[in-house]
Amino acid sequence: MNGPTYLVTGATDGIGKATALALAARGARVIIHGRNPGKLEDALGQIRAATGNESLHAVLADFASLDQVAELGARVRTDFPGLRVLINNAGLLTDRWQRSADGFEMTFAVNYLAPFLLTLVLLETLLANAPGRIVNVASTALGGGRVDFGNLRLERSFDGWQAYANTKLMNVLFSHHLAGRLAGSGVVSNALCPGLIDTNFFHTNSIFAGGGYERLKPGMRSPADGALVPLYLATDPAAGEINGAFHVRRGRDGLQAVGLEWDRVAAADLWAQSIASLEPWLGPAMAGGAAG
Repeated sequence: MNGPTYLVTGATDGIGKATALALAARGARVIIHGRNPGKLEDALGQIRAATGNESLHAVLADFASLDQVAELGARVRTDFPGLRVLINNAGLLTDRWQRSADGFEMTFAVNYLAPFLLTLVLLETLLANAPGRIVNVASTALGGGRVDFGNLRLERSFDGWQAYANTKLMNVLFSHHLAGRLAGSGVVSNALCPGLIDTNFFHTNSIFAGGGYERLKPGMRSPADGALVPLYLATDPAAGEINGAFHVRRGRDGLQAVGLEWDRVAAADLWAQSIASLEPWLGPAMAGGAAG
């Protein structure tokens, strides 16, 4: 584990924190991302105390602001030129329509546009350090997702769970489309569902109120269990040969790649529209290169 540098987004709680802790316990150099300064420092101190790993670093950015996401990418490129693995884990679920700092619907901004932008900003660094890996934490909720190009911001008929499912589908379309673009480069892109995990995710909105959380809780697993699939895709030697797959938990500890019928035309259109939306942060030159 000595050598590669890992960036884990959304690492102050839940699956992200458990993933960063497991990487640190293996002696890896880990960059922990969060949006709350106090929680970020607490998580860094807790992981350092638990593992004795001194190769831990914290980076601050609110994914509701694409300016901050772009700045985060630029800082990582400068301060951590050895980055080899990016784990896109940060996300949210909300029960009401909210506007991001840049005018997008919040779920769309945080769950989809932010990791899309961060990945493209860091892609040159990952390619320079190949072999490398991009791990995209999604969800089987994608089965209920849809990509409505006429209403990507869900300004009409907002539903929090539908918004979440849509972004999880977009995460996988992005991951698969990117995998095709990266074929033969030494960098692989894969997506996953960590399983039904008991995290704060269920307590930051009212979607699971009225007994919903209690009904689901018996089937939930711990954040450490939720980290198993991300860790496999980020560290296992065999996973370095996998590109463009979607993995889920199988049984207690097993893994399974699930074949998905995904719309390649929709994925390409989504990519093109995302590049156009992000040009102010990518810049014309980078946007042109990513679109080509």
